[in-house]
Order: sequence, then C-alpha cells, then structure tokens
Amino acid sequence: MRKASFTLVLLYLMGSACEKEQKGQSTEENLPVVEGIIEENGYPMVMLSADPAYFAGTPAAGEWVHGAVISVSNGPQSQTLREYRLTDAAGRPFWVYTVDTAQWQHAFRGENGKSYTLTIRSEGKTLSAMTTIPAVRLRLDSAWWGPAGLKARLTGSATGYARYFTARNGGDYLPGMHPLSSETLGKGTIEVQLGEGMDRSGAPQGALAKGDTVWLKFCNVDHNTYDFWRSAGAAWAKGADPLGPGARAKGNVSNAKGYWGGYSVTYERIIIPK
Repeated sequence: MRKASFTLVLLYLMGSACEKEQKGQSTEENLPVVEGIIEENGYPMVMLSADPAYFAGTPAAGEWVHGAVISVSNGPQSQTLREYRLTDAAGRPFWVYTVDTAQWQHAFRGENGKSYTLTIRSEGKTLSAMTTIPAVRLRLDSAWWGPAGLKARLTGSATGYARYFTARNGGDYLPGMHPLSSETLGKGTIEVQLGEGMDRSGAPQGALAKGDTVWLKFCNVDHNTYDFWRSAGAAWAKGADPLGPGARAKGNVSNAKGYWGGYSVTYERIIIPK
C-alpha cells in the first residue's frame, strides 16, 4: 500500500524480476492495475488504477479508475464495495473501494483460514481473483532493536509465507521490500534481520533516534501474494518498475495486472533503547 495504509483508510472512513506470469495474468500492456487486500478482522480494500507504473511510485491523479462495480464473496455472503476519495499525508488525492458504510448489513470482515473471491466489472471487462487469509505458518515470536537495526525471532513450518510493515512513532505502516518464506529461511525457530519499510513514492525518511517507537506489523500471506511481492521486491532492488517490461511481478488477477491478497496480522511494539 502506498503512503496511507489500508488500516488508516478504514479508520478514516469509520471516523468521518523477469518472471513467467501465473495463469490468468495477461501480458497485455494496457490492462488495469489492481492492488487489493483483505486482512484478518478487516474489510476488503481495493485500489484500481490505469497507470502501468502504479507499483513504481504514486500514480497521477488522473490515472485512477472510477465507477467500477467491485464485489467480494466469502462463499455464502457477498458485499459490494463503495468508492471513496481520500487524500494522503502530502494532500494528494487517491481513491479506494471498500466497505459501503450505507450497507453495513452486507458487510463482513476477513477471517483466518477462509477464501475470498474478488470480482471487478469496469469498462466492459470482468476482472477476478481469489485469495486465502492463511493460518499462521510463520509465527512472529518476538522482535527487538539491536546495533544493526530491527531483528525478529520467527518459528516456521515448511510452507510459511509473510510480509511485514513498519511504522515510526505513530506514522503510516510502510512495507518491507522483500517478503519472507520458510522455504528459504528454513523451518523451526530462526532469527532474521528486517529492513525498515520503504515509501514507494521515494520520500526520504530521517534517522531513528533513541527512545523512538517502531511498530512491526507481521502478516502471514498465501503463496500467490508472496510470489507477487517477491518478484516486485526483486524489481525494486534493481531500480526497475515491478510491472515493466522484463520485470513483471507475478499477479493473480485475471485480465489485469497486480494482485488480490489475504493477510493474517500480528503486531509488535519495539522501543529503541536509550
């Protein structure tokens, strides 16, 4: 997510790498770009853009796709999302489709172990994807700040995948560049170094100081979500556009670029020692 996190969007509303694409991911260059999540105990949120460089930075205001009909189903229930105009910390507008506050009777939150189907109807096209909020297979046991920065102790099964985000002193959650996998880290209990989350728009971050507070948001994800962010991170590390030629991040949305992902969530607060 960019500068405004999905969590902050919901609070706002309620308060006022050269890869093969997965099956269903088209190679056409003029397709819409989807970024959508459903978190454990959270409502679905979807951002829909016509900007092919969406994941390379902040899209121009005119690149958002408006008026789409977007629904999310958990099997027995379905909810239609509503489009909202918001602004980020720099005053730039952005649009998000999320829970319709006038239709609470149809709203539902994400639950661990359940699957969710996303359907988007826009400009005569139908886009679709499915994701699962997984059971916790890569568990965050503890996190702390050491001489080299943020470290965490994890316990994993043979097939655990995760993303993480960090927030400074009550600020927005920013994503770590690379997701985590017990397939590469190893199962059992391990210690890992975690880089701070990055602002995709390129806004610089100042140095942290003694006594500052860092929040770690640790999210188990399914394999499709891990694959998307692994390939996106590989492109970022090379200075490439994750959806650009030769660096296409692997997505799971048919007839579109981007992804639809489920997140189970754990939080940990770390205070930098004085």
